[in-house]
Amino acid sequence: MILGSFTTVPDSYLVSDRICKSTDNECLSFYPLSYHGFSGGYYLNDRLPVSSDDFYFIEETRDILVVLSGFIYNKSELYSACSLTGPVPDPRLIASLFLLEGPDFVKRLNGDFVIFILLASKRQAYIFRDQVGIRPVAWFADRDTVFFSSDATVLCRAIDAKQKMDPDYLMGYFKFIDYRKSPCAKVKKLLPGHFLHFSEQGTRITKYWAPEKIRINHKLSYDLMKSELNDIVRDAIRIRCDSRFIAGSHVSSGLDSGYVSTLVRKEYLQQKDFYGFSWSPAHYSSEGLRFDERILVDKTCSNAGILPVFSELSPEEFMRNVASYYDNHGFFSEEAVVRQAVEVKANLIFSGWGGDDFISTGTWIMELDLLRRMRLSAFFRRNPVKPLRVFIRNVLYYMILPALGILDHGTRQSFRDDARYLKKSFQKSDKRAIKAYYFYRSRHQFHLKMLNFYHLQDRCENWMINGYRKGVEYRYPLLDKRIIEYMLKVPSEILCKADYSRPVLRELSEGVLPEEVRMHRSKNDPVYWAWMDELYLDAGLELMNEVDDWERNPDLHFINFDLLSQDISKYRDHIPDVDQKALFRSLIYLKAIHEFSLTYRS
Repeated sequence: MILGSFTTVPDSYLVSDRICKSTDNECLSFYPLSYHGFSGGYYLNDRLPVSSDDFYFIEETRDILVVLSGFIYNKSELYSACSLTGPVPDPRLIASLFLLEGPDFVKRLNGDFVIFILLASKRQAYIFRDQVGIRPVAWFADRDTVFFSSDATVLCRAIDAKQKMDPDYLMGYFKFIDYRKSPCAKVKKLLPGHFLHFSEQGTRITKYWAPEKIRINHKLSYDLMKSELNDIVRDAIRIRCDSRFIAGSHVSSGLDSGYVSTLVRKEYLQQKDFYGFSWSPAHYSSEGLRFDERILVDKTCSNAGILPVFSELSPEEFMRNVASYYDNHGFFSEEAVVRQAVEVKANLIFSGWGGDDFISTGTWIMELDLLRRMRLSAFFRRNPVKPLRVFIRNVLYYMILPALGILDHGTRQSFRDDARYLKKSFQKSDKRAIKAYYFYRSRHQFHLKMLNFYHLQDRCENWMINGYRKGVEYRYPLLDKRIIEYMLKVPSEILCKADYSRPVLRELSEGVLPEEVRMHRSKNDPVYWAWMDELYLDAGLELMNEVDDWERNPDLHFINFDLLSQDISKYRDHIPDVDQKALFRSLIYLKAIHEFSLTYRS
């Protein structure tokens, strides 16, 4: 994590002097940096095998400062470009590349990074964010100074914690919002694949990665696609493995996590104990439930030589995690995973996050691509006309309505249900977010919209910040920029060669995953959700008594507390027309927002 400010006016007051330089985390230490108008620094966590050389590089003779949050993974292919003969820390490599090529150097990089570069004598500064947006950075600029921080909330508090928070930022559980927002309207997130240039002439933002310009290659064959993607995915995993770390991975019954964790384990054979972290509960009966994900997790782990770690999230820890919303941003189960990783001394977690949006996509919009390309035999093979009712429903709900930009009745009703406890003037979701997530006319457009929707980056940002504070890094091989670029080239007709969903990763995982896991279709875990329902129920019953305190919080002005109180009374009086699940989940997230608000203002 890094932060700082640069001013073109010598001796001016710097907000970065106020940004979180003290911490009550005994593993986390702040190291200040100053250099010709720059004031800031970086955090070191003693659980992570990194040093100051991994964070900054100064070369006064060539007048450059580089501050880095993250890692460059394709270093070996970059050394020759700048005449470096051996391994050097990433910030030094970045300095050499920038001095040779200017800001275009960033197009060469494959990694998870935020880079600050200062050219002091020219009174110019640059901030670069990686192509996909794995590492977060927020910024604010006035006429003379630019401020930045890995943690947007920290920067917002430093700018002005007394300002009214953007209510949309707080309402993400209740409706679709623009996830690019921060608590303070002045503070912006630098978008993925962009860089910021700051000088005496002002601020300019440039987009350097343009996946929307990639064209579909209709001459691509199925066998060539499979071979090339296999090489790219395996290399994406390999280059993210780092022997300095003690690695583990997420493991579920899904393709993405199972495939990634199995291949990562092969790269860490020298590590005796390799742990697979699951959100499923360690102790919960599956009696009466149709499926138990833990069975497939055990099969994947046994096949790969991974030690499964199921969740030990207790009701007491769950409540603490809800109250720590400032840290985990609603990922209560992942907060428990981080704790368990620390307990077994793991400090790097690999995740299959992002696979659904690109390489293992199973979107129905591929069927519309078949119709557009007049691949009728493939379309009707995959979508038999009988039974006719099912055929019409699928064509309407999964092809026609998304293409026309129309939400189906069930989705509209779910929006109303989710926003039930918002005041009427706040209930509408962000139209651009809905358009990005639901409406698309081709698989190519679907991929691009998943990048722009920002849900991928939102999770990566939150997990990075919360994990780093506790000494855990995350890596996402299936979000390697090369995989995204390649999938944008692939025509849907060759993805439809197989009749089952998510064909690419199913094919690549043959011989890697147990067959029962490889061909498993559902992404639902009934055991996990039944367990969560109980935790939410127990916590919600306790939190009903806190509603009066929340109502006095001005940051929760968008909540319809009259309706909330009415539903609580109905529940207590055993009146059956209350959606209990919606009520308890709303209470949980209101508690989370309330606690975040108190922390933000403190």
